[in-house]
Amino acid sequence: MLKQLLSLRYIQWRRNFSWRKFLAVLYFVGIMLMMIVAMLFAIRNVLAYQLDRLPPAALAIALVAMLSLPDFMMRMMWDSDAVVMDDFLRTKPISSNAWNRFIAIMLTVDPWNLVMPMLVAIVGAFLLPAGVTVLAVVAALVQTLMLSWLVADIHKAPSIEHSLPLWIGGVVYYLAMTGLGVTLIVLALMSGMTLHLPGSPWTELVLFIALDIVLTGVLYLYFCHMRAYDEHEQHANNVRSLGDVTLFSTEYLSVWRSKRFRVPMLFITILFLLQSYTLPNNNVNQVNIPLYFVLGWPSMFLGQWVFGIEGNYFHGLWTKPYSIEHMLLNKYKFYIILTLGMAVLLIPAIFFMGLRPTTLMAMILFLGCGQSLLMMPTCLLSTRVDLFTSAFFNYQGASRRITIYSLTAGIIPLAIYAFCSLALAPLWGDAIMAAIGLAALAFHRPCIRLLAQKWKNNRYENMERYLN
Repeated sequence: MLKQLLSLRYIQWRRNFSWRKFLAVLYFVGIMLMMIVAMLFAIRNVLAYQLDRLPPAALAIALVAMLSLPDFMMRMMWDSDAVVMDDFLRTKPISSNAWNRFIAIMLTVDPWNLVMPMLVAIVGAFLLPAGVTVLAVVAALVQTLMLSWLVADIHKAPSIEHSLPLWIGGVVYYLAMTGLGVTLIVLALMSGMTLHLPGSPWTELVLFIALDIVLTGVLYLYFCHMRAYDEHEQHANNVRSLGDVTLFSTEYLSVWRSKRFRVPMLFITILFLLQSYTLPNNNVNQVNIPLYFVLGWPSMFLGQWVFGIEGNYFHGLWTKPYSIEHMLLNKYKFYIILTLGMAVLLIPAIFFMGLRPTTLMAMILFLGCGQSLLMMPTCLLSTRVDLFTSAFFNYQGASRRITIYSLTAGIIPLAIYAFCSLALAPLWGDAIMAAIGLAALAFHRPCIRLLAQKWKNNRYENMERYLN
C-alpha cells in the first residue's frame, strides 16, 4: 500500500508541476541568496575580529535556532499537503501505519527542507570554521524536519485540545534555543571573549542535534496516535443558526475561513508590525513604510479582488434582495474597520516610541477611507478566486488589468504619504492626509453608486467571468 500511495503522489506531482512556478521560485531564491552573500561581504571585515573570538558553537546554535521562526512561518503559510486521508483513500484497504510512513517519507523528501540548511551553509562559510559549519548544516536539516512534523501535527489536530500543546511546545522551544545561543554569546562578551564552553566545540551542536531528533520522534508518535477523523460520531456538537449570518458577516467569515486570504494577511501584517516596533524612536514620525503597510496592507490586499470571494456564489446573491451598491458599501465599511483594527495595534507606539497621535489619525483617515475607495473600482475587473488554495505563486483569479490597476492604486497613496512626510511640516502633512480621507468619506456614496451602475450595465460580462 505504501508503494501505491507513493505512486499516486508522483502522478499527482507530475500533473500539477509548473515550470513557470518552478523558475519563479528559483529566481526569488537566487535573489535572496545574492542579497545574503552581499550583506556578508559587507559586514565580514567589521565583525571579523569579534567573531573570531566568540565561541563558534554558540554562534551556530543561535543562528540555527533563530531560523526556526521564519522556517515555521514559511511552512504554515505555504504547506498545503494533506496529512489526513480523504474519503476516497479511506475506502481503500490502507492501514494507518502505511499512511503514517507515507507522510514521513513526504516530509523527509520535501524540497523546502533544503532552504534553511542552504542559508546556514552560506552564512557558516563566511563566519564559522569548516567543521562547525558542517555540524550547523546538519543541525538546521534536523531542525527543519522537526518543524515539518510540528506543522503536520498542527494541521492534523482535530481540536484546540490537541493543537494547544503543540503551540506551547513550539514557543518554549524557540525561546529556549534562541535564549541559549544569545546567552552564551553575551557571556562571552562579558567575560572578555575568553569564555570556554565545556567539552569540545562540537559538544553543544551534537546535543542540539540529539534534542531535535528526540523531539522529531515525539512529534511522530503524537501524529500516529492522534485521531483526526471520528467515523463513529453521529451528531454535531455545535450548530450555528442561519439567522446569525448577515451580508456584512460574510465579509470577515469568508476571509477568516479562506487560507488564501487569511495567511498572507496575518503573516505580512505581523512582519510589518514587528519591524515598526524595532525602528529607532527618532524615525517613527518620518517616512515610516512598515507603519504605513500595517495600516494599509489588509485593505490593499483584499481590494485587489473586491468581488473575487463573492464570485464563487454570486449567482446565489443575484437572486437575493441585495443590491450591488449595498454589497460595495459593505466592502468599503469592512476595509475601514480593518484599518481601525490595525490602528489599535499601533496605539502602544504613541506611548513608547513617540508616535504623534495626529499622524496616526491622519493615516487612518487617509488609508481607511481614501485608499479603500481607490481600490473599489476593481469590482469591475474581479474574477472568481479559489478560496482554499495556497497563495504562494498563485495567479488564479488575477489578470493583467487587475495587476496594473492595483499597483497604480497602491503607489499613488504611498507617493502622497511620502510627499506629505518629506516636503511638508508635520502638522500640514497630517492635515492634508486627513482632508483627503475625509473627502473620500464624504463622497464615497456617489462614487460607489456610480460603480454599481457601471457594474450593472456590464452585468452579463461580469457574471460570465465568475464562471471561469
